[in-house]
Amino acid sequence: MQGKATVIITATIQSYMNRFLAILFLFFGVFLNAQKPLLNPRYHASLWEVNLSYKVATPMGDLALRYGFINGAGLDLYYKSKKNYLIGVNSNLFFGRNVHGVDYVNIFKDKNGYVFSDDGTPVFVSASMRGSEILGTFGKLFPVFTKTPQLALTAQIGVGFLQHKYLFSAPGGMQFNKVYLRGYDRLSNGFALSQQLGLSNLGLKRLINFNIGIEFTEAFTQNRRYYDYGTGGVDTKKYLDIIAALKCSWVLPIKANDKSEPVYFK
Repeated sequence: MQGKATVIITATIQSYMNRFLAILFLFFGVFLNAQKPLLNPRYHASLWEVNLSYKVATPMGDLALRYGFINGAGLDLYYKSKKNYLIGVNSNLFFGRNVHGVDYVNIFKDKNGYVFSDDGTPVFVSASMRGSEILGTFGKLFPVFTKTPQLALTAQIGVGFLQHKYLFSAPGGMQFNKVYLRGYDRLSNGFALSQQLGLSNLGLKRLINFNIGIEFTEAFTQNRRYYDYGTGGVDTKKYLDIIAALKCSWVLPIKANDKSEPVYFK
């Protein structure tokens, strides 16, 4: 069973890498074949950006054995140089209701899926996913579109930390109080890498700016709990958790050259 899971995970990672390389080649193909750019004052001035982001994501690798489709909401802070280099910090919270592999709590349930509180009241048990990440990022904007000078291709890489766990809810259920939950939630975290390719709209109107792109995150995690009730021991395995996401961000430039200079060919 474990060998079969390993084969599935390996095939998933290989498929993910092939897709990423295909997108990377497409990205640079567009860049190399683009015409000379129109000038946009936003892309020739240093500025700060505050981004509010939302992502829809699919877990891959070992993470797919725990969760299905997940969502992410975040806050990003960037500094953009005059040469369009980006240095920033990305923070995200993950959440979702599609979880796998939580059958080990069924021993506490009756045939209808309930556990009982201290006074004998039946309580329904629900499970969901919670997670977070923080990344330091570096990237560049490529304003290569002649007819739409507010648009630019973007490429970013990042390093940081990713964490996730099961979140069980059973109000009043004595088996799911704060003390025992630590043995069920399988809190896992570790070092993470990220890559992002996308499209940025950075026009002269401050409130109509956005980013949209695809993002991949690879985290090297381990269960951090001292004891796991599901396995009846300590989980010392190393996991490769991958998240493939479509990320959309609303961009607020908070310091820029806002002079309405004419747009012209270089």
